[in-house]
Amino acid sequence: MGGMIKYEWKKIWKSRLTQISVIGCCLFLIFCVYSSIIQITAIDQNGQTVSGMQAVEVLKDTQQRQELTQDRVNEIVNQYLEYANNPDTNSNNEAYHYLSEEKYRTFYQSNRELLSLISNVYKEPGSSTDIKDVFEENVGKDFIQARLERDQKYIQSREERGQLTPVEADYWEREVEKIPEYQYGYHKGWDMILDALTWPVLIMMIICIGIAPIFSGEYQSKCDSLILCMKYGKSKLIFAKIITVWLFTTCVYWGITLIYSAVYLGLLGADGAALPIQLKYPAVSVGYHLTMGEAVIYALVLAYFFTLGIVGITLLMSALLKNTYGVIIIAFLLIIIPTFLSPDTGGYTWSRILSLFPSKIADFSFQSYTAYSIGNVVIRWPDMAMIVNGAGAVIFSAMSYWIFRKHQVNK
Repeated sequence: MGGMIKYEWKKIWKSRLTQISVIGCCLFLIFCVYSSIIQITAIDQNGQTVSGMQAVEVLKDTQQRQELTQDRVNEIVNQYLEYANNPDTNSNNEAYHYLSEEKYRTFYQSNRELLSLISNVYKEPGSSTDIKDVFEENVGKDFIQARLERDQKYIQSREERGQLTPVEADYWEREVEKIPEYQYGYHKGWDMILDALTWPVLIMMIICIGIAPIFSGEYQSKCDSLILCMKYGKSKLIFAKIITVWLFTTCVYWGITLIYSAVYLGLLGADGAALPIQLKYPAVSVGYHLTMGEAVIYALVLAYFFTLGIVGITLLMSALLKNTYGVIIIAFLLIIIPTFLSPDTGGYTWSRILSLFPSKIADFSFQSYTAYSIGNVVIRWPDMAMIVNGAGAVIFSAMSYWIFRKHQVNK
């Protein structure tokens, strides 16, 4: 069996199209990593805009690790209001959030994310109220309770619009109650990995190119009937092909994702792994009780299961079709078309079905409250996607085994 797997492994990697695809993908992602880092911007304490690695150093200095206790929140709110109400440091300019230009550059800009996080907890969901009015109306108000009330109102609004069932709404309301006191700090490395969740779609494509000929290539080369004459042609060889596809998928996916993730963490730092995922989306409600590090692992595992889903479909198409390019075209269509379809354009059922397609990893974020309810059991979107795509990969692999083997018997 080991020799068969090794042989099939070499066949995949010897393909010029596979080699070009993998190399091209790696070069493109290197460019993406480079361009995303040089586009990082920050405002230093002098009010100057810096970018690239210089901006990273500024963010590390300004986004110091801190517990957002009630006393700390009150201190930040009062500090802003003191500047906004002091004639020496305020203005009537709404664009500067009623601060003088100097204070806007030196205080607001360097603390913008922290101020936004706090103001959006106190602000009504969907409200466009200015930060000054929000702070004046809520000064001294319990921060944790305000966060819980905001999250619950958002969940209730989704239930009223028919986007959540009562059972799902109750589930999410219990989940947001588990979210602990906020911590704040630098987390750019983890943040950038989560921003790269569209990249697995490209990885899916190159994997499909590599595995498409696994069965269809045998049809095209007229070796399909010859395989049956081999001692283990009906069993072990077909099984070895499927195992090789899974190994190829696993190595390519995790090889590429772990490399670019390691580059991000190496250059930007791994600080902030224990900070809450809520920092990634300071302006919206987030119902997941995860740290940044846990969220990254969760998202990458989710993308892996999505990849397995499209791999299973590609295996099935390869066993059914006798043209490798036909297999690639169908796989690409199944990847590309769903990316242009929005879950919001249809109803509840449409959004739930569409969210399970492999390429929908590009739309995933932890601000989503999408869930699936079976009776009183509620399963979150990523968990359901892993179940469906993982099971689909196994089922489609088994079907491809049976179809190819049956084809040989008929020959």
